[in-house]
Amino acid sequence: MSLSRILPIGQNARVIIIPARFAHAAAPQAATATDDAPNFFQKLALRFQGVPLKGEAHAPKSMFEDCNKEWSAPEPLPAIPKDFKEHPDRDLVNYPYPARPMYPPKSRLLMMPDSWFTAFNKVTGVSGPYLFFGGLFAFLVNKELWVFEEQGHMTVGWIIFYLLVSRTAGYKIDQGLYQGYQDRVNYFKGLIQEDLKDVVEFKKTSAAQTESLNSIKDAFPTALKESMALQLEATYRKNVQTVATELKRRVDYLKETEETKARFEKEQLLKLINDSVDKQINDRSFKDQYLQNAIQQLKGLNVQL
Repeated sequence: MSLSRILPIGQNARVIIIPARFAHAAAPQAATATDDAPNFFQKLALRFQGVPLKGEAHAPKSMFEDCNKEWSAPEPLPAIPKDFKEHPDRDLVNYPYPARPMYPPKSRLLMMPDSWFTAFNKVTGVSGPYLFFGGLFAFLVNKELWVFEEQGHMTVGWIIFYLLVSRTAGYKIDQGLYQGYQDRVNYFKGLIQEDLKDVVEFKKTSAAQTESLNSIKDAFPTALKESMALQLEATYRKNVQTVATELKRRVDYLKETEETKARFEKEQLLKLINDSVDKQINDRSFKDQYLQNAIQQLKGLNVQL
């Protein structure tokens, strides 16, 4: 197929133009004329325009409000730390890590890189690249170096279908895919956190132990000095308690000895007195003398009365 085979419209060709008016073009005038009772097609037109009907406080949310929107990620991709090396011999100056771009590079005509066009700007201007690639495409097709197949015209349909889907549902599709990607990443992050939970706990425990050991190392002389002082104080108190106990035991012994001695002397004195009294009571002369003294005392009492 070549461009020479495409016949232009001649004098005998007929071009038929059919005028047509769509509902969305005629709906505003009809709706303004009969706002109180719009018909079915007028309601559809008002819905597409986002105009609230009678009795509605707010405009309805249209299913096409996300059309022709460009989606952008809320946050960029995480970058590799500058000081990260998988091996100490890695040369980051001459061989840096490749950075994954957040968005594809700029393109023109849906698929051609922008760098192919900017190279011609200094020589041919802005329109030069388009003329060059257009002429190259026409040359390849005209000389049949690039031959289309029988179904090649369906490429136009696929391009139109791609543009239609990308401009209508592309925003929601990208948003849903990004949300699913984030959910999956968060899921794997949760698994990693669960797997590394013991490692994190061990790291925290090791850090606490290291800090405590450093504190003990710094405070060891003071702690040793205080420990020796406490031991000396404990020994001193023990010795004082021993001396106090021994003194109390000796004082109690002396007290008990004196009490025993006094009790023994008292018992011996009482025994001596009792023996003397019993001896005198058992003596006959003592009894007679005691009776005579008693009779004399009674007589003296009788005389007084």
